[in-house]
Amino acid sequence: MKKLLAVSVLCAMLSGLFWPNPSVAASSSDIDDLTTYAVLIGRGIGCGFNMRSEMRQVGAWIDRTFYGQEKSMYLKLFMAGVEHNAAEQAAGRSPDSCSSLRDTLNRVDWP
Repeated sequence: MKKLLAVSVLCAMLSGLFWPNPSVAASSSDIDDLTTYAVLIGRGIGCGFNMRSEMRQVGAWIDRTFYGQEKSMYLKLFMAGVEHNAAEQAAGRSPDSCSSLRDTLNRVDWP
């Protein structure tokens, strides 16, 4: 997760170089949200929860939030985060139990 966060921050900093128009470049808040969604969905998948609805909602949010090449880059980053967090949860290397995660997922205001 630390690697995902570091890559997210680096991408956010570089996005201003390649997409100088602030209405196009992702905001720090958008990147934080993307990272959070990847962690939660990945951990949910690692617990065996059906996360299809949440994936659809986040996918639609990505379509609304990111543009052009930036969208492709952030979608790949999101999917890598989901895969990583699913594997970590399934291997027991997550700080959350599946029961506590279920409670958290029920409280999330998905986009």
